[in-house]
Amino acid sequence: MATSALAPIQDKKRTTITLPADLLARAEILAEERNTTVSAIVAQAMEAGIGSLRRRERAQHAYDQLRTALVGLSEEEQLLVDGVRLTEPA
Repeated sequence: MATSALAPIQDKKRTTITLPADLLARAEILAEERNTTVSAIVAQAMEAGIGSLRRRERAQHAYDQLRTALVGLSEEEQLLVDGVRLTEPA
């Protein structure tokens, strides 16, 4: 099996995680299809997931700050603020 390109072997640490059986089975199938290890698949998924969480947290923070900045404005005044669409991040 191939090793992950995420980090050199010396930068990796061993850990134990508990996964739902169906999720582990899907990871094993994907690893087999990609000719890689389950560890590499889990590392890639975690990297993508953590990046997504961080982006969402930054978007939520920016949304909260903008909302706070516009609190004192009337609805009409808020409409005059150029380019502002207050749509809460998903």
